Amino acid sequence: MKKLLLLSLVLSIGIVGYSQNVPSISKELRNTTAEGTFIKGTDDATNFNNPVSTVKSTGAYAPSEHIIGITWYDLFSNTMIGNRFHRFDDATMAGVWIFGIEASAFPDRGTGYNYYNGTEWGPQPTVRVEDTRCGWPNIAAWGAGGEIGVAHNGVTGLEIIQRDTKGTGSWTQTNFLGPAGIENDLTWPRMITSGENNEVIHMITNTYVEYMGQPTALLYSRSMDGGATWDPHNIIIDGLGADYYTEIGADDYLMAARGNTVCILVGSAWQDLMYMRSDDNGDTWESNIVWENPYPFFDWNVTIADTMFAMDNSAHMTIDYEGHAHVVFGITRVAHWEIGTTYNYYPYVDGVGYWNDEMAPFSNDHNALAPPQYGYANSEMIEDVNYIGYMQDVDGDGQVTLNTDLMSYRQLGPSSMPSVTVDEFGYKYVLFASTTETYENDVFNYKHVWARGYDNASKGWGDFMDLTSDIQHIFDECVFPIIASSSDANIHYIYQADITPGIALDDEHAYQENRWIYGQLSKVELTPSWTGIGVDEADLIDDSHVSQNFPNPFSTVSTVNVRLEEAANLSLVVTNMTGQKVIEMNKGQVAAQNHTFTIDASNLQSGIYFYTVTAGSSQVTRKMIVE
Repeated sequence: MKKLLLLSLVLSIGIVGYSQNVPSISKELRNTTAEGTFIKGTDDATNFNNPVSTVKSTGAYAPSEHIIGITWYDLFSNTMIGNRFHRFDDATMAGVWIFGIEASAFPDRGTGYNYYNGTEWGPQPTVRVEDTRCGWPNIAAWGAGGEIGVAHNGVTGLEIIQRDTKGTGSWTQTNFLGPAGIENDLTWPRMITSGENNEVIHMITNTYVEYMGQPTALLYSRSMDGGATWDPHNIIIDGLGADYYTEIGADDYLMAARGNTVCILVGSAWQDLMYMRSDDNGDTWESNIVWENPYPFFDWNVTIADTMFAMDNSAHMTIDYEGHAHVVFGITRVAHWEIGTTYNYYPYVDGVGYWNDEMAPFSNDHNALAPPQYGYANSEMIEDVNYIGYMQDVDGDGQVTLNTDLMSYRQLGPSSMPSVTVDEFGYKYVLFASTTETYENDVFNYKHVWARGYDNASKGWGDFMDLTSDIQHIFDECVFPIIASSSDANIHYIYQADITPGIALDDEHAYQENRWIYGQLSKVELTPSWTGIGVDEADLIDDSHVSQNFPNPFSTVSTVNVRLEEAANLSLVVTNMTGQKVIEMNKGQVAAQNHTFTIDASNLQSGIYFYTVTAGSSQVTRKMIVE
C-alpha cells in the first residue's frame, strides 16, 4: 500500500511541500538504543573487499537538477561537511568531490571537479585533478578570478591546487607538510579565503597522530601571497589545544568566511559545539560556545557519560552579510557507560537545531538539546525557533512510520547533515538529509534532501520541502547536501545520491555508482515574501529615519544620521540646484542600526543643495545650505 501511495505522489508532483506540524514517533522507538564504535577517521583503513554492483540509476532528471560527476568512493565525510561547493560573485560555480572508479583500494582516487560557466556545467570528469592519490577536497575563490583547493594525499601531507582563471587552464599543484616530526601526518583539511579580493588563504587540518598533548590536533595556517609563504604556519589556535579539549578528531570542524571575518566551527557528540572567530583575517581569534558538552575533556579511556542529548556529529555554519554567525546541527542522544571506544546512541532521536550569535548559548544540561515534543523539563529547544527540522509525515497520518530498520551514518541522527545560508536580505535557508517514510527498500527508508526557509515577512520558518521527491529519486539515497553561501533568486546546492542506504566503505553495501547532483530552487518556494529587494524595502526609510544635516547652514562639514530597521544597501548623493551630482557616498550592505554620513563642503560653492539618502529602493531627500 505504501509503495502505491508513493508512486501516485511522485507521478503527480516534483518537489513536495509539507506543513510544520511535528509528527509523532513512538516512545518505544525513541528509547531504542544501538551500539556504535568510535572511528578515529576513515581514509585508507577501509573495506575494499566488498563486491561491486553494476545496477545504476535511470538518468532522467528534473530540469532543476544536473549530474556534475560520478564516483564509486562514497564516504563524503567522517562527520562535518567541508567547503566542496562554491558559487562565485559572477554567478559561476564549482563543485568538488572524492573521485574514484576503481573500487579495489581506489588507486585513481582524487579530486573530482566540475565548473558552471554561467550557462552550463562542463562534462563529467573521468580523471582526478591531482597527479597523486588524494582525498577530502575543498574549493574556494582565489584572487580576482582564480580558484584554489586542497586535499590530503595520505602519505606526504596535503596537496594544494590553484589556478589564476577559474574553470579553465592548468592547475598548479604544491605539496604542503606538517610540523617537524609529523611532516607527513596531515589529513582531512579545510580551506577558505577571505579579504576584499579573496587574497587571504586560510587552512585547517587534522594531525591524525599525537601532537602537543592531543591524540589528534587541529592546525591552522594562513597565506597572504597565494600560498608561497604561510604565517602563521601549522599552529594550534589558543582555545583549541590540550588546555581546552582532549582532542579534535577527523572532520569535526569546518570553516566559513565573509569579508574579513573567518570562523572555524568545531564540535561532536563528545565535545562542545563551538567556533573560533576572527574579524581581522586571522590575526586574532575569539572563542564562542554554541552548546557546552556536559563532559569537558571527554576521554574514551576515562570518561563515563550518562545519557545526554547532543549534537549528532553533523553541523554547518555561515556568516551573513551583517557579520552574524548562523549554526545548524543534527540532534541525537548518546551515552558512554563503559571505558573504551564503544558507546550507545539512540538512532530514532530526531531533530535539526539552529542557533545564531544573537541567541544565548545552550547550557550543559543533559537535556538541553532534547527535542521539545519529547517533554523533557530542562529542554531549551523551542519549535520553529531553534528546533527547525525533523522527519516528515509524508502519508499524512500524524506519525512517522518507518521500515524494519534505520540506517544511521556517522552523523547518527535520522535528520542530519544540515547546511545553511543567509542571503543579503536576511532570508535564511536550510537543507538537511532526513529519513523519509514511504520511500523504502526491503529493509531501510531512504533519506531525502529537505529544505526549509525563514521568511522575513512572517518572521518565522515556513513549510518543509522535499527536494528529491521527483520520480527519478524513488529508489535513491540522497545525502550530504551542501548549499552555496551566496544566492540569487534561487538557492544553489549539490548532494550525493546512490541506490542503497549506507556506505560501502563501512561495509554496509556493495560498491556502486554515486552521483553528485547540482540543484537549484526558487526562493519564493520556501519564502513566499521574497522579492529580490527584501521585505517592505520600499518603506525601509521615510522622513522620520533621516535627520536634517547638522549644522545647517555650514561651511566645512555637516553630518546626516540614518536609522535603519532592516539591513539594506545604504548610500547618500548630494546634487546642486541643476540636478548635477557633486558628492556620492556608498556604504554598501549595512546592518539594521544607526549610520552617519559626513558631508564635506570644502569643494562646494555657496548655495542650496539637496542630499538624497537611498536605502534599498526607498529614498528620502532633504535640502541643505552651504555658506
